[in-house]
Amino acid sequence: MMFDPTIHHRQSIRWRTHDYAAGGMYYITICTEERRRLFGVVVNSRMALNEAGCAVRDEWLKSAEIRHEIVLDEWVVMPDHFHAIVVIRNPGDLPVTNVGDLPVTNVGDLPVAPTGPLRTGDRRVALPNGPAPKSLGALIAGFKSASGHRINQLRNTRGATVWQRNYYEHIVRNDADLARIRTYIRANPANWDVLRYGDPRFMIGNRTLLDLPKTAYLASRGGWKGDPPVGDQPVAPTASCVISGFLSPMERAVFDVCLADNTPMIQVLACRLPKTLPPRVQRAMDAGRLLVMTPFDETVARVNAERAAWCNQYLLHAADRVVIGHLNPDGMLACLLSDMPADKPIVIAAFPVGATGGSPTGGSPTGGSPSASPLQRGNCGGIGCQPRHEGLRGIR
Repeated sequence: MMFDPTIHHRQSIRWRTHDYAAGGMYYITICTEERRRLFGVVVNSRMALNEAGCAVRDEWLKSAEIRHEIVLDEWVVMPDHFHAIVVIRNPGDLPVTNVGDLPVTNVGDLPVAPTGPLRTGDRRVALPNGPAPKSLGALIAGFKSASGHRINQLRNTRGATVWQRNYYEHIVRNDADLARIRTYIRANPANWDVLRYGDPRFMIGNRTLLDLPKTAYLASRGGWKGDPPVGDQPVAPTASCVISGFLSPMERAVFDVCLADNTPMIQVLACRLPKTLPPRVQRAMDAGRLLVMTPFDETVARVNAERAAWCNQYLLHAADRVVIGHLNPDGMLACLLSDMPADKPIVIAAFPVGATGGSPTGGSPTGGSPSASPLQRGNCGGIGCQPRHEGLRGIR
């Protein structure tokens, strides 16, 4: 169907008189459709990217490799939006590798409003033929298409809308403007409104377990397949109890082993208390070997990423020692570990992804000697995390 301005009302919020292909420096914001939190969570003022968030990061960095007319400056992936500063170079400019080498002389301003409605009076012009080649619009269109395609592949949601239709930009006017925007982008994760829930106050079970030495057991998702990841040593020392949210598959496998071994446990929930318990769990509670607690009242029926982040943060600080069954260096748990007190013992078990069996409590998947976890510098949304670890060894 041919474009007809009398019946088609899809509009642009770009300035009508500005040439977005002629060169300039821009601050952009792109939001997810319906502001869905698709890209990860903010933990300890850092962005912990999930797979979708990593796809956004990778496609943005790839943009500078395939589009020689652009130079990337500060950027950040947030749970439901993306901020960046980007330079579109004039066609005759010499190649530039550092955005600081470019003068900031463009004049103009379009208010950035990533969370609110557009102002009455904003210019809106239909663009039936799409953005000009090598323009800001062409960059954003390509980035949104590539990242959205990768995210839908990861989520098995072919054709789903990932990003809002439009985007928001501000033409950077001078050095002071650039400095202000850079500061805003860098501080975005720290300014994110992370929910704070306080200490658990709803409890069922044996509260005296809180007086025992506590070993926290945590494991990132995706690090284990096969048999329960425990060897012939207990997760916690004698006269100690295991404390965990038991959220990931590896953590739930350890819960089952601890039930079978009569190991005392404290489960910290990222949702409300259950109304009933499975018989084997109820027997452990009746025997005084289990305490279940949460800060969430009965209206909070489901776990979400923010509550799971709170749960893991609480566990790490409440425990006397920490055992990590599997660590994703780009994930939420790595960000939490990077801020742990230096005097708290942390043991990180290491075995290959997809290993069947294995032991986060001292043994290797093949029955050989334990080895140290080769922890690399994590991403955490552009901010490196390098958690401290003692290496894999016996948990006793």
